[in-house]
Amino acid sequence: MKTVFWCLLFMITPIVLIAQEQMGDLSFKAGTWGHNYYVGSQQVSFDVFMSELNTQNAAVGNMFKSGKNLSVVGIVVGSIGSFCFGYDIGTRIAGGKGNTALLIGGGGVMIGGIIMYYVGEGKMKKALTLHKNNSTALYITPTPIGISLCLNF
Repeated sequence: MKTVFWCLLFMITPIVLIAQEQMGDLSFKAGTWGHNYYVGSQQVSFDVFMSELNTQNAAVGNMFKSGKNLSVVGIVVGSIGSFCFGYDIGTRIAGGKGNTALLIGGGGVMIGGIIMYYVGEGKMKKALTLHKNNSTALYITPTPIGISLCLNF
C-alpha cells in the first residue's frame, strides 16, 4: 500500500502543477491527461491550434511541437523513474532490504524526466511569446546551465 502511495505521489505531482500560458489569442493549459488548447476563449483541438500558430511562422509551430514532444517524453521518463524510486522506498518502509542502485537510478531518472518536462513547457511558452509578435518580450527560459531571463526586442 505504501508503495502505491509513493508511486502515485511521484507520478501525479508534476501533472497536478497546472501551468497556463496565454499570449494574445492563443493559449494552452496543462491538465491531468494532457494539454488543453484555446484560440481566444474557445477550446480547440491540437490541429486547429497548430494551424493558427503556423499562420504566422512555421518555425514557431515547429518549436511548439518540439516543446510538446519533449514534455510528453519527460512525463513518460519521469513516471518510469518514479515507479522505480517509489518501489524501493516502499520496500524499505515495509521493512525489506532495498536496492540502492534502484533507488539512486530511479531518483536520477525521475529528476531527469521532470527537467525534460519543464524544458518542454518552456519551449512551448517561448513559441507563444514569439507568436505574439510584440516589439519586446521578457521571459524566463531554462538553459543548459540554469535559468536565464531573456529580453527580445
